[in-house]
Amino acid sequence: MADLTFAHVSKHFDSTPALLGLHLSVADGEFVAIVGSSGCGKSTALRIAAGLETADSGHIVVDGQVIDHVLARDRRFGLATQRNALVGHRTAEGNIALPLEVRMVHRDDIDRRVRAEASQFGVGHLLRRRRNQLSGGEIQAVQLARALVARPRVLLLDEPLARIDLDLRHRLRSDLVRIQRDYGVTTVLVTADQEDAMVLSDRIALLDAGVLQQVGHPMGLYERPVNTTVARFLGDPPMNLLVAEVTGDGAGHAYDVAGQRVACRHRTAGHVGSRALLGVRPERLVLRSADDRSATPTVVSRTEPRGSHTILELSSDAIRDESGQPVTLKASHRGVGIRVGDRVGVWFDPDSLHLFDPRTGAALGHAA
Repeated sequence: MADLTFAHVSKHFDSTPALLGLHLSVADGEFVAIVGSSGCGKSTALRIAAGLETADSGHIVVDGQVIDHVLARDRRFGLATQRNALVGHRTAEGNIALPLEVRMVHRDDIDRRVRAEASQFGVGHLLRRRRNQLSGGEIQAVQLARALVARPRVLLLDEPLARIDLDLRHRLRSDLVRIQRDYGVTTVLVTADQEDAMVLSDRIALLDAGVLQQVGHPMGLYERPVNTTVARFLGDPPMNLLVAEVTGDGAGHAYDVAGQRVACRHRTAGHVGSRALLGVRPERLVLRSADDRSATPTVVSRTEPRGSHTILELSSDAIRDESGQPVTLKASHRGVGIRVGDRVGVWFDPDSLHLFDPRTGAALGHAA
């Protein structure tokens, strides 16, 4: 296998920047997910690594060797995308065999390896079928088998689990994690689906407008986002951000937020009288009675039952996200029976608050 580095890679399409100095190293055998919203540059990065696009500046480096001028077919990378890229006149077996045929592997070895790879992804019984006889999920499984059958140095995945039904998506996730670990293949996944990224990857790299924002363990990004961009992207629903004022007296600093005086737990709280931007995850807001004097009264404007918990959308002048959108709260058993129009109270736990610079969005302190 191999290690892969995007060494200060930039790319523009006409005058529009797609990537701006992306520097990211993927260790031998590591699974890294590049995430971000549509247009952030993640697919461009993958296409440059695959040799399907040329960078304006910077380099793609594999095992210490610059491969910018190596043709895509000679990079020995595996590639699977969400697009149906199966050859129509070939069977599933013939499609999986293609990378081995290009390398002129002996026919007996091809047959053995194709059957083994198809079995890994649960499509061994479909090898005689053609593209138009396969479901969307089966097509993706065949494409993943084809990407791995030649034991690539690097596996590149462009949202291969998008647009398939949930049950098969979960199965393919499990298959992909197991096979990637067994083979030890260096893998880069690009996706806008944070759940795929959190479940599959060793590390996440988050892009926004072509700029790398943060790299780290999935839960590290979730619990300690470096800025509001990362905080907003990870989480369903995303982190609430509320404007507060830093106050203080002899007892120490506090935040005035949504009518509550909340003890300040952050060392970099700023000066008394300054504005602060507080972040709180929906699952860490505390639901209380509307009559609780320690809580902020509000009205439930929408409910979204999700089985193990219920998402409550809260609407009032007293408590509102800095973007102007309603605040969301994730309630477990306490959300059962709550309806639209009900009055509830919301309490802020001082240990649940993240602190961000209201001008730059940079993180200044995190929840306990």
